[in-house]
Amino acid sequence: MKLKKAAALAATLTMACSVAACGGSPTSSGSTASEMQVMLYPALAYRLPVLIAQERGFFEEAGLSVNVVAQPNNLQGAQALTATKSQAGQVGTATFAQGVQGGSDVQAFCGGITVTQSSIVAAADTDLPAVADGATPEAVFDALSGRKIGAQTPVGSGFQIMLDAALTEGGASDLTWVNIGGSNSVTQASLQNGSIEVAQSNPSGTQALVESGAAKELIYLPDHSELYGELYGSPWIAPTEWLRNNGETARSFCDATATALEFILDPANRDEARQILIRDSGISDPAIADAVLETYGEYSSDISPDAIQRTFDRYTELGITKPEPELDAGELVNTVGR
Repeated sequence: MKLKKAAALAATLTMACSVAACGGSPTSSGSTASEMQVMLYPALAYRLPVLIAQERGFFEEAGLSVNVVAQPNNLQGAQALTATKSQAGQVGTATFAQGVQGGSDVQAFCGGITVTQSSIVAAADTDLPAVADGATPEAVFDALSGRKIGAQTPVGSGFQIMLDAALTEGGASDLTWVNIGGSNSVTQASLQNGSIEVAQSNPSGTQALVESGAAKELIYLPDHSELYGELYGSPWIAPTEWLRNNGETARSFCDATATALEFILDPANRDEARQILIRDSGISDPAIADAVLETYGEYSSDISPDAIQRTFDRYTELGITKPEPELDAGELVNTVGR
């Protein structure tokens, strides 16, 4: 569950309920709502379905009271879920797998982003080939050979290993890696000062860089790389014990986020979805917001154990995860949310 920054509205970190069980609060109809605490990074695009479900009352209709808290930057995703005493968080599949192998007792229970949304961008005045200009993916990958690549995570991390493998499998060679982090401002400055020649970028950062004229997208990796397009991107995870005791609540959460996704994808709701996205993400340009909204077609509340297992197996091949303890999607994907 690997998306970008800008000034944002961050929710206050509170402890609404324990990991094992939650209390209830009255809804507008007078019934008791099941409470959930949900962990998300501030300002990032993947928050929108949850915000829509809150503001449009989809959670309330499902009998839920959802409190959003900020995910800490200094903790691995599954560890952060425990540290914030949250019942759900959306994380990259690699982060989920590494957390399990590190001892975190969590399961995936609801779909999120079905691909790993990532692009390769260059400075706006680049002469490198781009798929949007008619270049073949093979030509784009080949042109990256011998280049300095800006990675969002340290060299040797799972995310960087995956990117290196995707570019290498595409035909690039002799790559030099520079860790620039995930900040849009650093990516833009690094491209402009020549410390890197191309960089990895994700929504909404890609759209902000391209629409503002600060960068050019060379290739969108899910469309042209098996690693990014066919492996599962970011599921929702929850503590195993909580899922065991709160299956109906988990299912209601998935149903409400599914309704929110339908709302986002309906053109009739574009204005409202745009306004909520702009307010939460700090995006100021409606054109950038509209470009980000186009990316939600790759979200889904459904989750497939087969897709997760395929992703686990490929990560092990790449060395992103360890061979032991074995990652079994049959045990680690709880279909209660489907």
